[in-house]
Amino acid sequence: MKQNPIPQLGAATALVQLLIENPHLPLLDWSIADGTGPLSGTCLNDGVDMGPVIAAYAEVLGGEVREIEFTGSDGARMYSASVFATWRDVRVVVRGVCAASVHHTVAVAA
Repeated sequence: MKQNPIPQLGAATALVQLLIENPHLPLLDWSIADGTGPLSGTCLNDGVDMGPVIAAYAEVLGGEVREIEFTGSDGARMYSASVFATWRDVRVVVRGVCAASVHHTVAVAA
């Protein structure tokens, strides 16, 4: 009797390898979809500039950082950075969101 593979197993294995091989990467909240979607890492922190966080993942995973600013539902300006990549045959999306003022403050000081 042939068993069907667990769809999340490839993504879970890739995540373990990513974190073991790159312990310097910032911490994220990770989720694994039902096998059809990507492995997703997310960080929402108003007080930490997400630009360098996402850039660190882009350096390891490959892919290009995409950045946007937007106005949240409360009227606050927000900054979002994302990277979309394929790592070890697994689609990976990493996204960070912070207050735009935090990103601008750090970007200007750099």
